[in-house]
Amino acid sequence: MRRRRRRNGAVAAALAVAALVGLASLQPALAIGPFGPSGRVTVTPTASNQFAGTLDEGSGSREYTARHGAPPDGGTGALELRTPGDGDKRQYATDEVAGPLSRFTDASYWAYRDPASSSGQMPSFAIAVDVNGSTLEARDLYVLTYLPDRAPAGTWTRYDVGAGTFCLTHQIGRVDAYRQCRDGGEQRTLKQIMAEYPQMTAYAAGFNQGGGDGGLVGAVDLMQVGGRVYDFEPA
Repeated sequence: MRRRRRRNGAVAAALAVAALVGLASLQPALAIGPFGPSGRVTVTPTASNQFAGTLDEGSGSREYTARHGAPPDGGTGALELRTPGDGDKRQYATDEVAGPLSRFTDASYWAYRDPASSSGQMPSFAIAVDVNGSTLEARDLYVLTYLPDRAPAGTWTRYDVGAGTFCLTHQIGRVDAYRQCRDGGEQRTLKQIMAEYPQMTAYAAGFNQGGGDGGLVGAVDLMQVGGRVYDFEPA
């Protein structure tokens, strides 16, 4: 659902992150244990498991499809993301993984780049967080961005998010955390970030594609956070 722009900067920031994570409210789901829900679930167009992409921009697309196959043990399909222009963006995140940042220390996902892509990038991973873990206010909103290494086109590649590095971006208004990270933002490990911000709480996490990556046709599958694995399938 599109949200109207507000003149008040604090409200605009809150709306931007609310859109990013696709939340109906800004309260984290902390009652599901320290490592979140466990088990494997199939995410489809009709069973979204709280995934949403309401911060999409431009003329890109998002589609569940078997067009690119799937990674090992990934079923028959995946989630395709298309960003034909530099201003196009597609995001897909769920608040089902909300909770302590420690929940992401072993997070991972698989990604794919179509050989027809004119961009060499891969779909990235983002975590929307409250920096102090208390009552959510606009000044507390940050985004952790994981930029995956490039991989051969036409091949599914697994990325160990928890073992990687992240850019920490203060989400003010319509700031594009992905662009800031790609353009040279400081990168730190999850362990370093948790040590500096011990109260930081995740509100949602998922995928980002676009914001300077025109011509990229990518796909993602088997997102793992804690003991939960999300398998994206067209049906």
